[in-house]
Amino acid sequence: MFLRELYKDYENPILNQTFIRNSLIKKMVETKTLLAVGDWKDFDTFRKFCKSRRFFYNSGISLKKTDYWKLLGGDLPKLNTQELIVFLFFPFEYWDKHIEPKQYKGIYGNKAFYEKFRSFWKDVKKSLDSFYKDKKISYINPPESLATDRDKELTKEIVSRSGILVPKRFHNNKVGGVIGLLDKGYKLFIKVRFGSMGKGITYLEKGRWMTNFRFRNGRIVNKHSDYGWSFIDITANKKFLSRLLRKDIIIEEAINPLLIRGRKFDLRMYVFRDSVLYSYGRSNDAEAVTTNISQGAKGEKTSFIRLLPKRQLEAAKKAAVKAIKSLGLGFGGVDMMLCADRKSAMFIEINTFPGFPRARRFNLSRFLIKEIIREYGN
Repeated sequence: MFLRELYKDYENPILNQTFIRNSLIKKMVETKTLLAVGDWKDFDTFRKFCKSRRFFYNSGISLKKTDYWKLLGGDLPKLNTQELIVFLFFPFEYWDKHIEPKQYKGIYGNKAFYEKFRSFWKDVKKSLDSFYKDKKISYINPPESLATDRDKELTKEIVSRSGILVPKRFHNNKVGGVIGLLDKGYKLFIKVRFGSMGKGITYLEKGRWMTNFRFRNGRIVNKHSDYGWSFIDITANKKFLSRLLRKDIIIEEAINPLLIRGRKFDLRMYVFRDSVLYSYGRSNDAEAVTTNISQGAKGEKTSFIRLLPKRQLEAAKKAAVKAIKSLGLGFGGVDMMLCADRKSAMFIEINTFPGFPRARRFNLSRFLIKEIIREYGN
């Protein structure tokens, strides 16, 4: 049975006799199991990672995989090892069905999103602890930490306490107070507190207000999709602003960014423990509201990094590693922005479920597995 399983991954078993012989030896010395939990529809991360299982060969770590429906139903794979490492990927199907269905109630990114997500991870941990109660369990990212990044306010409070620069925040839910800040020259972002993917963002500066919400008949309207959240001009629409300030939002000062080739940009840094495995830039026009790919920004080539001030880039990397640690995570995508002073690096946000780059560009799965083996392997 074991030989047949191996042959599935290799077209010509005759040419792979050495591999099979080594794998049989490897099978006898496996002392740990890595359980990857995700959704089969997740081609971007979960399936990419599972397809890279060959990099675990001869490491002492066996890879098994399952989905969240089986996990929550108590139908988990049996293990031959005493030690279990759990790698949790984004639960797309659960999210789409229970947290952000097409006809969810209220404004996008409201507190109910966060509370349901946090409850979900409690159930995940309870199920794992119950089924594998006789095993020693370790997590790449602990379940209790996985909902934190959905709370932008809490995330920035924690990160800030670690000495990392974050945008200045304002606690003002009055239209007059916000307009007063604009009159003083501040440029502001108003973001839904529990959102992601660049959705639910409003940008304000004196004489220019932009939002990717819609406002109809005195109501804030969501786009019920991950796509199409384009920005529109709502300059001086005080009714919209008044409604928005009553929601679960955060207000923060817009960063004065470093421009490269006349474009604003941020850096996505993939961090595992103490290492930045890979970084790339995402740029947009200088007048664009955000640098999210979903908002029209473009991913820069790897060579883009070489254009950046070295000390400033190193400061950003150190801050990214520090941010991951401060939030109790082992892996994540940290978004940093370099400031116009060519010295400072500002924390924007963290994504505990970052999309993986194309393997031709950077095989993140391979490098992740290498780091996992280094930490947990025999």
